Amino acid sequence: MDSLPEGKALYVHHKRIPVFLLGELNERRFGYRIKEVSENMVYLLIFKE
Repeated sequence: MDSLPEGKALYVHHKRIPVFLLGELNERRFGYRIKEVSENMVYLLIFKE
């Protein structure tokens, strides 16, 4: 994640909202957006703030 260039984002498919990761992203000053697609599918967009 530290090598993520400015202006770029990481797009992630996940089974559920990764609650523990969100706290770490906040601490490291990353922004994120979450879209719950279904009960077993979540899309995350992670970017530098």
